[in-house]
Amino acid sequence: MDAGIAASDVICCARLGVHSNTGNHSEAVALLKRADSGSERHLNTLLSRKNKAAYTHQDLTAAELTKMGRAAEPLLEAAKKVVAARG
Repeated sequence: MDAGIAASDVICCARLGVHSNTGNHSEAVALLKRADSGSERHLNTLLSRKNKAAYTHQDLTAAELTKMGRAAEPLLEAAKKVVAARG
């Protein structure tokens, strides 16, 4: 989860020169949409489960973990491509 969220920050920094650091999830999703349209849905998936994962004693289900892994992968790949393109 954290890797996918961090990858979103990398994409925003590389393409827009800024990243969301307010803790406002809606702002972070909107910013990523500007930087890499389509990727925001993956970030939204991760952020929708962040509170449960980080701030409660509830375990994530196997299905939730799988969904989070699938959401993080394209963000990580997009961040790698953005960094590689910058040289």
